[in-house]
Amino acid sequence: MLSRSTTTGNDESTPMTELSSSRSSGTETMRTTSYPVPPSTVLAMTGQYPPQTYRGLQDLNREIAALQDRLRQRDANQYISFKHVSADDLRLLEESRDQLRAAVRLTYFPDIETLLIKVPTLHHEKAHRSFAEETVSALTNMGVRVMEREPTGAGRYTARSASRKEADSSYRNGLLRPTGTDWPHFVIESGLSESLSRLRQDVNWWIANSGGRVLLVLLLKVSRSDQTLTIEKYFPQRQPSTRARVAAGGPGFVPQRITTTVVKVGTTPPSVQGPPVVLEFNRVIGRQPVAPRERDVVFAHATLIELALMIFK
Repeated sequence: MLSRSTTTGNDESTPMTELSSSRSSGTETMRTTSYPVPPSTVLAMTGQYPPQTYRGLQDLNREIAALQDRLRQRDANQYISFKHVSADDLRLLEESRDQLRAAVRLTYFPDIETLLIKVPTLHHEKAHRSFAEETVSALTNMGVRVMEREPTGAGRYTARSASRKEADSSYRNGLLRPTGTDWPHFVIESGLSESLSRLRQDVNWWIANSGGRVLLVLLLKVSRSDQTLTIEKYFPQRQPSTRARVAAGGPGFVPQRITTTVVKVGTTPPSVQGPPVVLEFNRVIGRQPVAPRERDVVFAHATLIELALMIFK
C-alpha cells in the first residue's frame, strides 16, 4: 500500500520556459528564455554508440526485429541509433508508425540528423506503467482533479533546439500548463540494465531542454537476470552562473540525482536497499499541497517489493 508524507520545496514558479503552439505544417514551435543545453552529440552518445546509416522503413523494421530477438535472450541495449535522418525522413517515419514492428519511442536531433529508437520490452513497460498508475491512484485518493494530473504518456515534446523526444510516461498539471507544447512536470523513463547510460542521457535531455521545468524524473532500471529493480530520482539543478555561461545564454540545468533505491526480488527473502521512493507533490503537480489531504506519494519498501515481484512475474 502507498503511504504519504508532507512536502516542502519549489513550486510552479521554479523555472523558466515560455512556450507557444503552432500547427502550420503539422509542426510544433516554442519560445523559450535563453539557456544552454548539452550538445546533441553528448545527448545522443554518438561517440560511445556510433549511429548506422538510415536506409528507410524496411531496413528499420529488420533492425527492430533483430533487436527484439536479442532482447528475448538477454538484457541488451534497447536503443538503435541512425544517422543521416532528414526532417523529411522523420516525417515519413512518423506517418508510417503503424507499419513498425513495435511501439517504439523516438528521440531526434535535427542539427546532427540523428535518430534514437527505443524498443520496448514487456518488463520495461510493466515497470513504468505500474509506477505511473500507482501514482495516479494515490493522487485520485487525495482528491486531486483530473486536469491537475493530465497524462501525457509518450507524447512528443520539442525543445528550443528543435530536438524531439517521447517519454515512457509523463504527466503535467493541465491547469498550470494548459497548452499542447507545455512541458510535463513529471517524467518516467524505464529500460533494461544494459540501457542505463542511455537512460541517464534521457534524464539529461528532459531537464536540460526544458530549462528545469521538468521538475521530477524517475529512472527505472530493470535487470531481468537477477530480478533487480533500481529506481533513481532526479531533480533539476541550476548550474552556477559564470562569465562563460552568461555569454552562452545564462546558467543551464543539469540532473541532480536525489536518491537511489535498489529492490531485489531474486533473493530469499526479497530486500530493498535505500530509502522509500518519495514523489514530492509539489513536483508532480506543480503546486504546493493543501493539507491535510494532499501529500507526497510514498512507495514504501513493502510496496516496492510487491511492484518488483509483479514486474518480473
